[in-house]
Amino acid sequence: MTTLVANPLLNPFFAPAAERIGLLLGLSLLLICWVLRKHGRDLFRQGLFVKWRTWAIIAPLYLGAVFGGPLAIGVLVLGMTLQGLREYAELVGLVTHYRRVLKIMGITAVPVGLASLDGFYLLAPLLLLVAVAQPLAFQAVSTGIRQLALSSFGWAYIAWLLAHLVLISRYIPGGDGVLLVIGAAVALSDNAAFAVGSLFGKHKLTALSPNKTWEGVIGNLLGAYLGTGLMSFALPENLYWLLLIGLPPLIAVGSVWGDLFESAIKREAGVKDAGSWLPGFGGLLDRIDSLILVAPLSYYFLRLMI
Repeated sequence: MTTLVANPLLNPFFAPAAERIGLLLGLSLLLICWVLRKHGRDLFRQGLFVKWRTWAIIAPLYLGAVFGGPLAIGVLVLGMTLQGLREYAELVGLVTHYRRVLKIMGITAVPVGLASLDGFYLLAPLLLLVAVAQPLAFQAVSTGIRQLALSSFGWAYIAWLLAHLVLISRYIPGGDGVLLVIGAAVALSDNAAFAVGSLFGKHKLTALSPNKTWEGVIGNLLGAYLGTGLMSFALPENLYWLLLIGLPPLIAVGSVWGDLFESAIKREAGVKDAGSWLPGFGGLLDRIDSLILVAPLSYYFLRLMI
């Protein structure tokens, strides 16, 4: 178990990580400029600058939280959780009182995870007992059970699964380095999937997301290995080769899985994006859908290995 708060600048991994992130952002900006100059300044390609700007904000925030200790990660996850729950509630049409209860329950996973691992595992059944009282308390006759099911799932899907990032930081030896690798691998997996799918995609993957292709899935895997290799210096030495080889396929699977699942939610809701909160990407859920499933998959994989 690590201390709750740390100075990111004192971590020996901070400087090399910042250098690699800066280099990656710089090279991607040069590539965007080349694309604009070669193909013209149409609205679609100008949108690449918006995405780049968003990444330029996200990357240092994540880096500071990773090396700031479990409490810093907890604050970041809590912010993502509340915004993610807000977008989810809008997508599935939760009524006002169920939204309020969902947000209140949503803030429990992070502090409980920071305080106690056993408490975190007990949280789901305890909150379910509270949840089943909602249709009775709200006197919901026609849609109470449906609203209960949607709100309970929303808590488990977003708040509980995302909070596994806190567990990695708090209870996994070398967890800060692992989180750095996960962040880079997820980001590059998603971006490589988009690039490879756009350039070479011919074979459709699923009706849930018509733009997804099997070629894009290959891009997911390549991007996951690239991100892992880029930040591999931060992996725990005793698990270095195991994680270097075994973590990228897990992250690629989680990224595709999470992306397709969120697509299923959006298709049922009849919308293209989960919101407009994050410039260039739509809603926050559109950006963290991969991370939501990668977090628990990585945590339990690490638990099995140590």
